[in-house]
Amino acid sequence: MKRFRNDIRRIWFWKHHPPDDEENEVTYIPGLYLKSGWEPDPATKTIEKCMNLFESTLISERARYCKPSPSNLLPSQWNLIDDLQDNDVYISIEADKNLGGCLLLRNTYNTRGVSEHLGDSTVYKPLSKDEATSHHRRLRTKVEGFIRRWRACRQLSKAETVYLQRALEQNPDQFSRFRMSLKAHKTPWKMRPIVCCAGTFMNNLSCWLDYWLQKLKPSVPTYIKDSKHLLYLLKQLGILPPNARLFTADANSMYTNIDTDHAIEIITAWLKSIDLPDKFPLEAVLDAMELVMRNNLFNWGDMFFLQLLGTAMGTSAACMWATIYFAVHESECLIPKYNHCLLLFKRFIDDMFGIWIGSDAEWVEFQNDTNNFGILTWDFEEPSLSVDFLDLTISIEANTIVTTTFQKALNLYQYIPPHSAHPPKMIQGIIYGLLKNYYIQNTKKEDYHNITIKLYHRLVARGWNAADIKSHILAADTRIKNSNPPILPLQPPIIETTDEADDTKDTIFIHWEYHPNDIPRRRIRAIYNNTCGELLKEDLDICNTIIAYSRPPNLKDMITKAKLHQAPGKEASKYYSGELP
Repeated sequence: MKRFRNDIRRIWFWKHHPPDDEENEVTYIPGLYLKSGWEPDPATKTIEKCMNLFESTLISERARYCKPSPSNLLPSQWNLIDDLQDNDVYISIEADKNLGGCLLLRNTYNTRGVSEHLGDSTVYKPLSKDEATSHHRRLRTKVEGFIRRWRACRQLSKAETVYLQRALEQNPDQFSRFRMSLKAHKTPWKMRPIVCCAGTFMNNLSCWLDYWLQKLKPSVPTYIKDSKHLLYLLKQLGILPPNARLFTADANSMYTNIDTDHAIEIITAWLKSIDLPDKFPLEAVLDAMELVMRNNLFNWGDMFFLQLLGTAMGTSAACMWATIYFAVHESECLIPKYNHCLLLFKRFIDDMFGIWIGSDAEWVEFQNDTNNFGILTWDFEEPSLSVDFLDLTISIEANTIVTTTFQKALNLYQYIPPHSAHPPKMIQGIIYGLLKNYYIQNTKKEDYHNITIKLYHRLVARGWNAADIKSHILAADTRIKNSNPPILPLQPPIIETTDEADDTKDTIFIHWEYHPNDIPRRRIRAIYNNTCGELLKEDLDICNTIIAYSRPPNLKDMITKAKLHQAPGKEASKYYSGELP
């Protein structure tokens, strides 16, 4: 209710005090916005009275619904959750590729963190707490100088300036944190390094950098948005030559194997050579690249590290930075030299896909040239008639492309169970979304039918009523097949290069944490309409109301943490120094 009141008061304030846009600048960019903490004064007595009536009626009506009810977890399960949160022996982490949760011995986790990642002094430099604090303080000064310099040069708009300044004010001392996920699908299994940068002023600068790098997607010839984008391109190919073969390649630790000096040199030259989007702040972007990529500072337990080599892991710009880096090599070397051998050549960050129609000798040369760029190397699969790429199995049959849905062997299919605290219709939305993807991904009807039957059995195995799931699947299937226009990847996907604000000036959101026994959405809406609807529509032009559900903390939120819990006597520094096995 406090948020609802503030939103209404804010709308009333700006309606009667419109901003003075002196410099004709954009004053709000959705992707680059932090709340200021400003709370508007009360609105008119009439509006305040209607909001009071809405709240009191809502509280009175809600009492009819909010009655004690048993938890959806057993007491023994709650005890286990409490024990796992800061367990000295075990640590709860995520498996890579959405393969579920994992438990590891903390000794194993910490030892692997040092042996596989942080112990490499060519990539990570350990710092004392004083050194890290001093470096962090200098970074704040550099970012302050960045804002002043490029605002004076008019390469930062008012909205961008306010965003970066607020980041410094709100997050002056927060360090990024290092953690790892498990590559359970690898043999042998390994750990994937992750740096949690959310809530740091350096990541806000990285968000600004990413905002502008995203606008360069049209200049990256191999860029694909997702598997639907790839499906659209594949359907344009028609009949393939008899010698066409499919290939894939994976980058070897792409982020840490991008030499920072080489990347900055290459990307800088590339930016200066292409036609940039309108108002692209080239000099400020180049400055931000240096700041973000050379100053990835993070904490792990009682230790601090500075990343010396590679893409600044965890920062918002990392993905687009890495994409652009290798795109320069593709644009200037691989595509010009091997265009006659590549019927299609696309890449999703560190996963490469192509259709090869060249000779065996040219294939060897292509691999060598691909690996002849900085220190980044690629592992190639030999050209064949069938490959797995993203969530697709792509095959050549009778000189045409055939696709099916690809699912990893270790996928646990952990769909929400029926006792989970989600809105009742959520499972219908999940089923429709999955079937829609399956319908697009599977060229043959029998493949679509087979994967749909598997979905049915997997949901029943999660505890759902078989008759209900069957009804939801049949309804979703009918809706998909009768859709107009047909649900097929026949239209080119929209690649967003801007961050336009949605026109929601006539909409008010009522934010509500969902609980299955709480007052239903329709009653909240009815109470709003009876107490506030007409008045706010007339006075503030609010025509639409959306009940925006949020979820309470789930198991993952409760038992996994970015901050490393250290058992007494087993601090991270002792593993790093070799004092502990």
